[in-house]
Amino acid sequence: RSHFPRAILLSKPVRGCISAVALAFMSMNSLQELLAEMMAYPDGTDLLITAFYTAVDHFRRGSICTPFPSEVFPPVTNTGNKDFPAVKRALDALPPVHVLLSDEALARLPSPALGLLQWLLLNPTRQRRFARMSLEDLIRQLRERGGDLAWLQQALAGQKAPSYILQVQNTSAQAPFTSSAIAYHGTRMENLHSIIHTGLRSMSGTRLQRNGANFGPGIYLSTRYDTALSFCEPYATWHRSRFGTKQRALLVCEVDMEKCKHVEEAGSGDAQIPETYLLVSSSEGVRLLYVLLYCDARHPPRSFRINPCTLIVVLYIVFLVGKALIAMFKRPRYY
Repeated sequence: RSHFPRAILLSKPVRGCISAVALAFMSMNSLQELLAEMMAYPDGTDLLITAFYTAVDHFRRGSICTPFPSEVFPPVTNTGNKDFPAVKRALDALPPVHVLLSDEALARLPSPALGLLQWLLLNPTRQRRFARMSLEDLIRQLRERGGDLAWLQQALAGQKAPSYILQVQNTSAQAPFTSSAIAYHGTRMENLHSIIHTGLRSMSGTRLQRNGANFGPGIYLSTRYDTALSFCEPYATWHRSRFGTKQRALLVCEVDMEKCKHVEEAGSGDAQIPETYLLVSSSEGVRLLYVLLYCDARHPPRSFRINPCTLIVVLYIVFLVGKALIAMFKRPRYY
């Protein structure tokens, strides 16, 4: 039985109706529950929308949009394909999260957008919530876990500092690992939707593998912050995100050392796992703790965005023009 209100499961021809149709079926309690969730986790709401938008907007959307809100957007008639155009329209109808924090704003949403929000935030299968935290709190919590904090000195330096930190709050209790370590995983933004909903999984040997599995199949992490950060690539995201429109994501994880492959087991031939790498055999051996976001400025001043190469070329042209003018004035004149 579906966990979603009847209005959100309207057939495709009716889904484009005004939001009053949705509100006629959706109880006030459901709206209040949705509003309460967004007010309690505004940054987490933004993260969920941004991650899903990035996956839907990517050319690999067919394979990376897992999970997909089929309860809200049924497969396309005749083809059975996921209805990405309808999802994109619903995402485009969403205003910034701070605008949504009122009953009136929710009431004005089209029913597909309202259904998408409910699927993202109130889905009973959802395992994680995300709350913004400070770098000081991150340091304190990692120290309590006994993690190696040497990387924080590098994280605080210049462009390596995270713009935002979101802490993972699991909806169910988890038994502690017998032996664990803190490790980092750099990922592409389009993969974040699947990761924050289903966790890190091994994609070695599948069509979703994006980097070579040099040391065998499994989930690759690093005990060094810099190493993981090098695998993060900036990508254009939801244009209404409070985090900016071009982001990178680094995941801070807890690793079950009993599920890490040993050097002699992981590689083939002479290949050996570097000391700073951890190769975990299954998703049960990795738990997501924090999401670190690195973001470009929302509205960077154009006058200060000077490309060094462009500056060198301009200065060289000025030099050549000046040299030509000097030569012209030194040339003998005949009257």
